[in-house]
Amino acid sequence: MKDRILSGIFSLSGASLAIAAAGFLSAIVTMFVDVSDKVPIRLLLFTVFVFTCIVLVLLKVIFDLTTEKQPASPFEHPIKFISDEKLFIIRRNENFLNNIIVGCYSHQDDVDRLAYIAVVHLVQDKVIQIKIHSDLGLLASMPSTNAELQTLIIRPVVPVTALQQYTNPEN
Repeated sequence: MKDRILSGIFSLSGASLAIAAAGFLSAIVTMFVDVSDKVPIRLLLFTVFVFTCIVLVLLKVIFDLTTEKQPASPFEHPIKFISDEKLFIIRRNENFLNNIIVGCYSHQDDVDRLAYIAVVHLVQDKVIQIKIHSDLGLLASMPSTNAELQTLIIRPVVPVTALQQYTNPEN
């Protein structure tokens, strides 16, 4: 964060903000104050100028931080399971494109094991539907409660051996 603030102050945009603040302050002062009379007014004006520059640079840094995007998570937990259609519902994530093969992993004892091979069925505005294609028999039953759904992790990464099993189901 300190590096961001320093780079914001000592950059081309920081310099342009300082020049803009100086011009604004100069215009206001020349309209209302005779600066050739008193020294304390100059000190006050310098203090106001420095404060205005600092505030403008900090506002610019805050604006830049709010517009910066965080990278999408490499996995998602299902938020709902529709058993009739064998669909997992997850939050929208840019890593999950339409019609890609995804792996549904069971996370138990700090180890991820592939439980299902699925396909991104439909990408909507806020959620994504994941349709189960192959059940690898790792779990005894389909997860239905929120606690069971939280043990599943859906990733857009599938091992090569599982892909071979997906493309050759007769083996």
